[in-house]
Amino acid sequence: MPGKANAASRPAAHAGLSNSAFARREIFRTVGQVLWRFRKRSAAALGLLLIAKLFAILVPVALKGIVDSLEPTSVALTLPVFLLLGYALLRFLAGLFTELRDLVFVRVTQTAVADFTVRMFDHLHSQGVRFHGSQQTGVFSRDVQRGTAGVGFLLGTALFTILPTLVEIVTVLGILLAAYRPGFAGIVALTFAAYAVYTVIFTERRTIFQRQVNELDSAAGGHLVDSLLNYETVKFYTSQRFESQRLQSIMDRWIDVGLANQRALSVLNLGQSGIIGVGVAAVMLLAGQEVVSGRMAVGDLILVNAYVIQICLPLSALGMIFRQSREALINAERMSELLRYEPEVAGQPAAELVLQGGAVEFRGVDFSYEPGRQILHDIDFAIPPGGTVAVVGGSGSGKSTLARLLLRFYDADSGSIVVDGQDVRSVTQASLRAAIGVVPQDALLFNNTIGFNIAYGKHGATAAEVSEAAKAARIHELIESLPAKYETMVGERGVKLSGGERQRIAIARAVLKNPPLLIFDEATSALDTRTEKAIQAELDQLAQGRSTLIIAHRLSTVVDADLILVMDHGRIVERGTHAQLLKSQGLYAQMWDLQRQQIELDASGTKLSAQPVNLVVLIAGVLDALRPAIDDKGIAFYTLIGQETTRVTGDPSALQQLIFDVCESAIAFTPVSGRIELRLERDGGDATVSITDSRLMVPEQHDEDDMTVIAPEQRLLDPVSMDAIMQQMGGRFEARPSRDETGMTFTLRMPLRAVASLAAPSAQDETKADKLLEGLRAAVADDQAEARELLAAVLDDRGARTATYESGDSLLLALRTTPASEWPDVLICDISLGEPDGYEVIAAIRQMEAERSSSLAQRLPAIALSGYSGSEDRLRALLAGFQVHVGKPVDPRELVATILAVAGPRLNRDKAKQ
Repeated sequence: MPGKANAASRPAAHAGLSNSAFARREIFRTVGQVLWRFRKRSAAALGLLLIAKLFAILVPVALKGIVDSLEPTSVALTLPVFLLLGYALLRFLAGLFTELRDLVFVRVTQTAVADFTVRMFDHLHSQGVRFHGSQQTGVFSRDVQRGTAGVGFLLGTALFTILPTLVEIVTVLGILLAAYRPGFAGIVALTFAAYAVYTVIFTERRTIFQRQVNELDSAAGGHLVDSLLNYETVKFYTSQRFESQRLQSIMDRWIDVGLANQRALSVLNLGQSGIIGVGVAAVMLLAGQEVVSGRMAVGDLILVNAYVIQICLPLSALGMIFRQSREALINAERMSELLRYEPEVAGQPAAELVLQGGAVEFRGVDFSYEPGRQILHDIDFAIPPGGTVAVVGGSGSGKSTLARLLLRFYDADSGSIVVDGQDVRSVTQASLRAAIGVVPQDALLFNNTIGFNIAYGKHGATAAEVSEAAKAARIHELIESLPAKYETMVGERGVKLSGGERQRIAIARAVLKNPPLLIFDEATSALDTRTEKAIQAELDQLAQGRSTLIIAHRLSTVVDADLILVMDHGRIVERGTHAQLLKSQGLYAQMWDLQRQQIELDASGTKLSAQPVNLVVLIAGVLDALRPAIDDKGIAFYTLIGQETTRVTGDPSALQQLIFDVCESAIAFTPVSGRIELRLERDGGDATVSITDSRLMVPEQHDEDDMTVIAPEQRLLDPVSMDAIMQQMGGRFEARPSRDETGMTFTLRMPLRAVASLAAPSAQDETKADKLLEGLRAAVADDQAEARELLAAVLDDRGARTATYESGDSLLLALRTTPASEWPDVLICDISLGEPDGYEVIAAIRQMEAERSSSLAQRLPAIALSGYSGSEDRLRALLAGFQVHVGKPVDPRELVATILAVAGPRLNRDKAKQ
């Protein structure tokens, strides 16, 4: 059974070869494959090379002829026109065929580099998560860059320098042997031999320095990438200087090794130059002696000199090429070493996964990441087709390992994982993972556009499909509010988006992929409670009709699961539905109680932070803070604030931060010299703060790049998260295009405060008002819990006994089942109750009174409470059956006075009876 035999990626194959030997074999194999693939093109390039060298060898011959024809003789000198033209033509043709060779062969070189790079890329992606978790991305990058550059060098420069140089040396030696004394050829041969031996010896001595340089270069690259990827942590701990010192220490060692490497290189180059110099001097001395003795003409001297120079120049280049070839092989060693690592999950199954209903089974699964540290013990459970199984437990209990095994990032040590009756080890990984959609805990995004990141869930997806997926994930409105919409860049790993926005993009990916199996791997554990509640609805919708494995931290997200597994130390210790597990009073019940207490504590904190808030004051503070940013962009900022007092109940700090964030976003996305409008007004029983910008209006002159990239310091607004915060304060957050479609309108809507203030009255006022409503029975009907509590507090503080009702139906039911003698002395009813509203409620009460033949003195006094304060609103309330109409927010003293006015006679009568 496959399992731990391949549990770790290791360079198991070709273990008998050293890294350098394996590197040479892999590179030469790659070069050979590309040369064979382009054998016709390679042969053509080789032919052009030989022709170019032939013309280069003939150049000195033409020069000798020119010199010989110009020697002083008894015959009158004539200009050797054809020899001179031929000399120039030979030089041109040598250069021409060299360039033609490069043009023909460049495709071979580029293809070799590209193929090797892609092969390396594919191989790295084939490795398991354990392999990638133990490596540094920056080191990978530097190793691959150096390795692929080495392959290109070996195939291009080295191949077409070494071969033609050898051809040229052999040809020149043949010419010298045939036309002149053997001593010339002997000197050249000895020079070449001495040069080759010296170069090989000293190049090998430099190898150790080159390897050290590569290691330090990779270490520097790895540190650089790792530090930049974690730049937020660096800034959190103000460690910029520390990180710089770490990099500097690596670079200091790199400098020292580089100096040693350069010293060795200088010794090599000086020795090579000395050998060439001695050889050239010996050849020229011999040639000079031959000319003086009359055995050679001056033209022969020039010919020999030209050939010696023509050999020595490429010989010097040959030494450099040999040295660089060794460096290229060293550079490719690390990359080739990576190729020795085999994929972590073994086996080469040929079968494709055939899905039927999407049933998943874990059958007695054991697993350990490392020997001696077992993570899972005898895991056994099943997910029926379309069912949902949730796994909960503490950190380190093995929950996320289940998802990794199902995705076959690892193979189980024992037992099996089966999808629709097929062992996951018997199907291809591609077909298995294509059937599974994952919403991870931390959704990392590519540094590309929002559209690209969503479309990554389905390659080839159309724009319409991407848009529909975004709508399903409730992120379409946010994207449409951006100037570049779906073409907006999200930054490295999506850092310009909030956690909730990244999660919804991950959800959109899963929606677009439309898989039959789903894994939610702690998809909301990294989010705050408000954002989690906002996203949970999308996750529930996505899971409909799909086999789903939920790995959760917060138990409130899994209460509706078909089966809940409780894990502890790698074992399933409890299983059942939410109700069954609570009833058993085990570990799950303990976890539930702890989390419920935390939720109640959070709710209490929210309730305690709620205060009367004057929105005008909050807005003034926001505008004052943002004034510099408004002035910097030359934005025309309009404010329209209604005359009425606008007070709401909420957390003033959170509410002011919301208004600030919306205004800041509007300023950031509005073009220079654009317009923004802030409007504060009443809308029925609500107070609304609306901010309208002109972000979608294209300026007359703009840089296209500026339209597609979010400013580094500017995060996008997350409407869902903001709406969740507003809902905690009883309000709503809305985002929609502006009326003229040149921008966006963001609206914060909150119910008006029923009572203006609950500030403690003075001692004198307290004494006067202490018994004003003693004995009064009051009924308060309002669908806003905060309004009911405030009104009840005002009445109870004055001695009244108050009953509260959250709807008109509950009030009417209580009145119908209560004798008229026990009805309240006064009713305070909100007009905007929902169904039925305040007008319908008072009409029903008057109908009940008529049916009971209640006298005028027995009728229930009713006070209408409403955010509508116009004269027509007051008239309508009176016509409907209310005695008084009071507008929100009402001053407590005014409310008490109104109650005494309408209910005073009944209150006095009741007191007289007592």
